[in-house]
Amino acid sequence: MDQEEFLQQSSTVEQLILRVGWLDQRSFAQDLAGFALTPPQFFVLRSVALHGEHATMSALAEDTLQHCATLTGVVDRLVRVGLVTRRRDDHDRRQILVELTPAGREALRKVQQGRRRRLRETFSRMAPQDAAELLRLLKLYLEAFRAQYESAEDSHHKPCIDVRNQVE
Repeated sequence: MDQEEFLQQSSTVEQLILRVGWLDQRSFAQDLAGFALTPPQFFVLRSVALHGEHATMSALAEDTLQHCATLTGVVDRLVRVGLVTRRRDDHDRRQILVELTPAGREALRKVQQGRRRRLRETFSRMAPQDAAELLRLLKLYLEAFRAQYESAEDSHHKPCIDVRNQVE
């Protein structure tokens, strides 16, 4: 592939990713608005659910690609609205664990249910082999992009500590 062809293709890829991202963000924001959640709050809820009782602030920051200070503010807001709780780890008192409340589990379930319904509707408009190929290529792209992101962040990564040491 020559330089001109590469520039044209990369420009097209960039425009498509931006448009897909923009449309998805709009629909995602609509999905979340009914629950008074922001995207960062949703991703923290999802990460807490994946970690179960072992959701440390460090693990959540890594999963959600957020800085520790930002994550602390997001968790503070989720605690205030009753979707998560925060407590010290019984085995390592330096660690703060974040857990979903029943209301947090229910909000997460409903948001995810709506997202799945929307994705199912979108994929139903594609041939099955095209949907499978899109999924395969998106995984490859994400893997390459995340590796690039992580290598740039390695020099800036610091362990996440809840600087206020508060448990609510």
